[in-house]
Amino acid sequence: MATVKKALCGAAVAGLVAGTASVVGTQAGLSALTAEWMLAAEHVLLFGTDGTNLDKILEHAYNDDSGFKMLMDRGVTGATSIIGHQTMSTPSWSTILTGVWDDKHGVVSNVYRPEPYTTWPSVFNLIEYHKPEIDTTVISGRGLFTEMASTGGYPADNIIGITGGSTSAETDALVTEETISRILATTTNPNIDTFMFAYQSQVDQAGHSFSGGSQEYAQAVINVGANFKQILEAVAQAEAATGDKWTIIAVTDHGHQQTVTLPGFSLGHGFQSPNETSSFVMFSLAGNEAQAGGQNLNYSIADITPTILQVFGIPMRSDFDGVPMQTDPDILNSFIMPVDLKASLTDAINSYGYPNLGIELMLGLRALAGGAGFFLESYFLPPILNYLQTIVDQDIFLVSDLAQGAQWMLKSVGGVVADVATDLGRAIGYLTGAGVIAPNDAPLPLPGGAEFTVPDLGDSELPSLLDVDALVG
Repeated sequence: MATVKKALCGAAVAGLVAGTASVVGTQAGLSALTAEWMLAAEHVLLFGTDGTNLDKILEHAYNDDSGFKMLMDRGVTGATSIIGHQTMSTPSWSTILTGVWDDKHGVVSNVYRPEPYTTWPSVFNLIEYHKPEIDTTVISGRGLFTEMASTGGYPADNIIGITGGSTSAETDALVTEETISRILATTTNPNIDTFMFAYQSQVDQAGHSFSGGSQEYAQAVINVGANFKQILEAVAQAEAATGDKWTIIAVTDHGHQQTVTLPGFSLGHGFQSPNETSSFVMFSLAGNEAQAGGQNLNYSIADITPTILQVFGIPMRSDFDGVPMQTDPDILNSFIMPVDLKASLTDAINSYGYPNLGIELMLGLRALAGGAGFFLESYFLPPILNYLQTIVDQDIFLVSDLAQGAQWMLKSVGGVVADVATDLGRAIGYLTGAGVIAPNDAPLPLPGGAEFTVPDLGDSELPSLLDVDALVG
């Protein structure tokens, strides 16, 4: 079975390399002639850390105790920017996990709704539809990802919502523990390819509470780096045990403002300052050890999903905004091996500025409108309701009854107001360009409705290796 899988992948690779060999062949360290690097990955790990500025990684976690440094030494790092796009979590993670920007997926707030991911399938859906034999796993303490992985008719195989932990750091530790367990479990099933997404939230939480320039933020970056190191050590253990190769990608969705807005609260992100639009991609492609420690400033967060799909030999959508980082000519030609990676990345980070005033005002309006409903639902109503609950719990004559009535009214009226604000935010988002581009590709068919067809193998040698009629007869 493993031999057949490799032969099928080999036929797909032959076509890809035929189209890019002249370009790929100029890149130091890429095995373009044999395309071994495109056959090497049997497992892919996507590590997401929310709201994490690369300059803070370089300042506080560029050392041997950090998984960030380990991955930068193992792969290629890009200091990127999402300038011109919303610096909010759900819009950015939607781009990372669908391969299209907000002008297509239309997500403008952190209020979850499934429709964008049925129109623009997530990486989980695309893997499960095209290659259901791949074991897909999502590990997160944030409901966005467990919801997204459940949406679209082709859910991930393992959707693990982490509910323990009294702080975001404790939740991240539990995510790390579960991720390590899942990685090591692959050693008992060496013939099953896997895709895992593991998410860490504490850096973003520290940014909102204390700002991106705080010691608490720095400590959260250090903590996540330590968690990531444990995960990478588990990957190394699994690779040594099975000989399988892992492709590893680390990414963040946005950056953070560096100053406190109010005591105990920072607005954090949502606008277009360079600190907020800051992002990064760290990419270790299995079989591409020769480029370890390099830099590429042409990476984009929209490239993540196309890259993962190509690693597994899954066809690209025609309307992706991102491209596969391992084969796109523009990206391959942007690779450099700097003398001092830290200094080179710092220079790149410092080169990013603001968009033009029109885009900045448009996205500022979209952020305010899109975030209003979420703010009411998540930050304004809960503390008031919790305070009223403390009065209800005291069972004070008449006062507790009044508090309970006020609770009911706030839940009813406040919920309606939040919904209206969310709908208004979507409308303003559309008027400012979010979700205005329709997909070129048809939606994925409903489960059970797809017909099996033998792929057109062209002039590849695969038909001589397999009796196709016997396979499908």
